[in-house]
Amino acid sequence: MLMETVSAAGGNIEIMFLRQRGDDPFISTPERMAQIGEGASRIARFISEARSTLDIAIYDFRLHGEAAAIITDALRERAKNRVVIRIIYDATTEPDGDIVSAASPAHLEADKKAPGTETFVRSFADIAQIKNVTGYRALMHSKYLVRDGDADDAAVFLGSANYTNDSWGLQENNLLQLQSRPLAIYFSKNFTHLLATGKIAEMPAVRDVDVVRVADVSVTVGFAPEQSPAIVKEIVGAIAAARQRLLVASVVLSSGPILAALSEAIDRGMSPGGIYDGPQMDQVRRQWQAAHVGADKINTWDKVADHLVRKNSLPYDRNKPHQPHNFMHNKLVIADDVVVTGSFNLSNHAMGNAENMLLIRDAAIASHYEAYVLQLMAKYRGQQKSEVAVSLGS
Repeated sequence: MLMETVSAAGGNIEIMFLRQRGDDPFISTPERMAQIGEGASRIARFISEARSTLDIAIYDFRLHGEAAAIITDALRERAKNRVVIRIIYDATTEPDGDIVSAASPAHLEADKKAPGTETFVRSFADIAQIKNVTGYRALMHSKYLVRDGDADDAAVFLGSANYTNDSWGLQENNLLQLQSRPLAIYFSKNFTHLLATGKIAEMPAVRDVDVVRVADVSVTVGFAPEQSPAIVKEIVGAIAAARQRLLVASVVLSSGPILAALSEAIDRGMSPGGIYDGPQMDQVRRQWQAAHVGADKINTWDKVADHLVRKNSLPYDRNKPHQPHNFMHNKLVIADDVVVTGSFNLSNHAMGNAENMLLIRDAAIASHYEAYVLQLMAKYRGQQKSEVAVSLGS
């Protein structure tokens, strides 16, 4: 099995780690196809265990080949067994069906996606209630499923990965399944609100995050934009409290408070590590310069970036939206025994999106995430050295 899986909280928390399989994103490999199949099968298993309801909130949902067949079969089989299926998806970047806007403000400091989500999601219109969600300069960026939200054995499946072949075979992502009725209630409430309104709130509420226990593990949960200030406060607090280990893995890292907290950690003697997506942050830097963002923020990013490893993914090309997307796509902070994960990018833009964030307090879970990030750092640090060597020799 290629997809590393770990279990915690007496089996009530299951974590899956994804990484790019095959060095050349344009050349398919057996390992990549196997990991895509494993990802699809794992999510299909979650779907197949639904008895009454299944809610899906997804930013990017467009599968093909075996993965599409696995997920489609699972959904249709549950519908035949009278499971009520509801799906919400992001339509902000697809104002004219599947045509990506040439000037998409929702793309600033955000993940990019190719067109196709609406077409794929609408293929389930005969078995599911479907609603597109829009926002002003905001994305419905969550990626989660809630199974039997009112049942004692309710469960949530979430993480950083979208539901695409590239997300499961070419990108670094993490996925989690948590069996917890209290947690499922929070996610169901978030889903129901988005389904009812079809809109992302424009102003964050002054509301704190919530805390549940999954077996013996404390899990803090928050949803943007309603709880965005509280989410950032939790992340900054975890970084500020770190004394033994501090790692980040994020496709972008542009939040002023989070960058400042990392900078202050360096000043107090911490040596943070981690990884980011190079071309995505290059674009953010260009956006900062075009917007005349002060030199202080750019200098702070440079200071933090000196401690991180860069993944040189394929830059997103709006004129070639269907080329492979191999972003380093995690949204992680590991600070001592705390893990921050979910769909919430460490960016300013994430605060206005519909997002979710978990903050898990557990030493063993943090150690698993630490090992994963260190492996990614070693891989891409080695690739950087190889690229430099090739450049010097040419």
